[in-house]
Amino acid sequence: MNLDLARKNLSASTTPEILAAITIIGKNGTISDLGAVLAFIKHTNAAIRTAGIDAACTLIRENLIANYQSLDIPVREKLGTLLSTLSPTIIDELSKDLLSEIDERRLRAVQIIGLLKKNPRVRDVLARLIEDRDEKIRATAVLVLGACISFEDKELILSLLNDTDKRVRANTIEALERIGNKRIVPILLRFRNDSNNRIRGNVLKALFTLGYNEIETDLSSMLKSTDHYMKATALWVITQTKIRGPELENLAGFYLLSENQMVIINARKALVALDTPRSLGFLRYLDVQSEGNEPVGLKAVSPSVIKASPTV
Repeated sequence: MNLDLARKNLSASTTPEILAAITIIGKNGTISDLGAVLAFIKHTNAAIRTAGIDAACTLIRENLIANYQSLDIPVREKLGTLLSTLSPTIIDELSKDLLSEIDERRLRAVQIIGLLKKNPRVRDVLARLIEDRDEKIRATAVLVLGACISFEDKELILSLLNDTDKRVRANTIEALERIGNKRIVPILLRFRNDSNNRIRGNVLKALFTLGYNEIETDLSSMLKSTDHYMKATALWVITQTKIRGPELENLAGFYLLSENQMVIINARKALVALDTPRSLGFLRYLDVQSEGNEPVGLKAVSPSVIKASPTV
């Protein structure tokens, strides 16, 4: 039975035909078939009801894995909630995907697990994943775990911040910023001179967000670095925090004349974000890029793009 015939047979009169149709759609259908399959989850026949639930879960899981990045966040969350409601044991199914030899499938499985926030097993599964051999899995698990951990998980936080992979450390800092607990500040202060530009930028932004405003000297130090990545990241932090100071404005203005396009873009955006007479003056007199070369609405290049090891 092909997929088109299976769709027609959903309205068949015999149980075997309906069961066969639901099974084929569950394996080969698209997300557009979900509504038709969901119609069977309250069927009076237990076998059909079970088949409908299994097919709906498979459709949701497979389509999330295949299209996760292209789906809007509200759509992902609705599908995650539906998946969790339909199958209390969905974590077990996703755990099988975590053993896949296909890296993309494993990564998507981690992200889907993150959609099942109300499942009591999610946190423990993610906690195990941060020890995965694959650095991409660890980095992704950290971002997802950020919605579940609290300051009370201090040992876990410290182990993540000391991970051998810089992506895991950078993602951990982003997660800690989202937690919003000011008691994390002393821990973050240890990393504000990190040699990695993304980690350093994330730390300074997180510190500022958590109420620690004494980052001007740190930003100045980054801006004086010979590393273009470090300069661009510092300028990105300025766009995010809008922290002002004559030296920061002078350096940002100076970098409008940089030979590095990434630095020029972030310098311009930093000066626009500061929106002071001095910063706007630099833009007026030193911005030698032709008008329209960079659209006004262009976002500053973030550290996840600046460095070769992006957020996954």
